[in-house]
Amino acid sequence: MRADDKNLVGHAGVVLLRKVADRVGLTAALTAALRQGVGPGWRDRGVALVQLACAIVLGARTVLEAERI
Repeated sequence: MRADDKNLVGHAGVVLLRKVADRVGLTAALTAALRQGVGPGWRDRGVALVQLACAIVLGARTVLEAERI
């Protein structure tokens, strides 16, 4: 990441957003509420949903863009 990037502030702020979601229990509540997958390669769905929300805050409009962020 470069210091002259226009999204630098957004990337720094999303860390706080993610930490708030963890601290207030949102991530854990989503993990408990969503059914867990089985087998190799399955991710925690609560964590994935919080990460997707953070990617949307950063400007992602598709799941593919969210994976890149």
